[in-house]
Amino acid sequence: MSGAVRMPVAICPATLARAGAWSLMLSSCSPTPAPAPATWPAGAPPVRNTLIIVIDTLRDDVARSAATPHMDTLAGRGHRVGHAWSAGTWTVPSVISLLTGMPVRQHGWDQGSARMGQYAPLPDVPTIATVLSGAGVVCDGLYANPYLSEDLGFSRGFRSWKRTGDTQLAQQLGQLVETTWTADSRHLAYVHLLGPHSPLKPSPEARARHGLGDPTDDHWFSGRHGLTIGQAKRGQEPNVRPTYAQAYAAAVEDTDVLLGAIVAALGPHRDQTLVVLTSDHGELLGEHGTFGHGWWLWQPLTRVPLIVDHPGLTAAQEELPPALSNAAVPWLVTSAMGISTDWSVDLSTGRTLAAQREGRLAISPDNGLTKLIWDERLRPEGPVLIDLQLDPQEQSPSAAPTADPTRAAFDAKFPAGHIGAATTTLDAATHEKLQSLGYLDGGSDQ
Repeated sequence: MSGAVRMPVAICPATLARAGAWSLMLSSCSPTPAPAPATWPAGAPPVRNTLIIVIDTLRDDVARSAATPHMDTLAGRGHRVGHAWSAGTWTVPSVISLLTGMPVRQHGWDQGSARMGQYAPLPDVPTIATVLSGAGVVCDGLYANPYLSEDLGFSRGFRSWKRTGDTQLAQQLGQLVETTWTADSRHLAYVHLLGPHSPLKPSPEARARHGLGDPTDDHWFSGRHGLTIGQAKRGQEPNVRPTYAQAYAAAVEDTDVLLGAIVAALGPHRDQTLVVLTSDHGELLGEHGTFGHGWWLWQPLTRVPLIVDHPGLTAAQEELPPALSNAAVPWLVTSAMGISTDWSVDLSTGRTLAAQREGRLAISPDNGLTKLIWDERLRPEGPVLIDLQLDPQEQSPSAAPTADPTRAAFDAKFPAGHIGAATTTLDAATHEKLQSLGYLDGGSDQ
């Protein structure tokens, strides 16, 4: 464990009250979460199409602070959830939650990273594509992260599931829309960019905006792939860590340009298409002395953007709860498309934020005001509680009661799922690509 994490201390009653997890100890000053809308979208006709955009490794705070005019435009047209979490902190389990509408605990796919080609497939459960295709919606997927190439069940229900590069995504989506989308057909397009995932090689313009425009900085980005998270983790070169954080923000801005082209690729279908933007997880940029997205459940990893733009509603009409898991995306999509389906995570259950990583669990029961973490590295005896209002940097976890009703209620609501034996194999081209992304070095470059 990083030395930046302090030992748990006795719990503060005011913090306990804000958590809302122990009803007998709530104080009168505890905030009451706003009620979730009864339905969503209220009174709007069903949309014809949906575009889901996943930007890999995008933490919410940088998405808000960087120069992202296309993302801001999308949020201005629609609704940006105030406090959204991903279901996990690395790609595969998080994307499975995005496709199944289940927390990681329930779908059961909670395996470690850096074992590409050695994974078990997803159990035979409904996915957004199987549900929509069963209702006559044509589903296509374009993705840049090679992990999604594995035969784990990602492609179930999709007419096409194709790996490509970030810079080709808009063009390929445009071709797909132009050649197959008609006024009489219905479509789902899933588009997954690598975005600010390591290695980073931002444009000269974006680098200059973040103080990396001097020619002496060019060596960071002159290699075949660019600046890697492994270099930042090792920290052996002068200024490599602040440089990585600056380059990350620059890469987010470059990705925003691609986002604008992807939305524009909808062409005349834009006004009949629900657009949902989110991420599979965030990234640590030095917090807790750590870089990357391996093995932790801190806020920079769990908190991601979630922007929803319904073309038939004004921004005021699109309001969603102040906190929402992005595992609610399947529910949002089928609701907007007028397709009646029950998902485990919906507008009600998705308000309890939960993220899991290899058995370790974080839960926020109160719109992101407080956070419980079950992680033996922080406290072997039981959970810790963090007051995110008083301690937004998560430096002072407090000991929470071991027999905690929040965890018991979560476990009861979402029974544990199980996966079978590994059956997948890894081809040479995918192996090489994963090495360039830092995935196959024992996880050290995540």
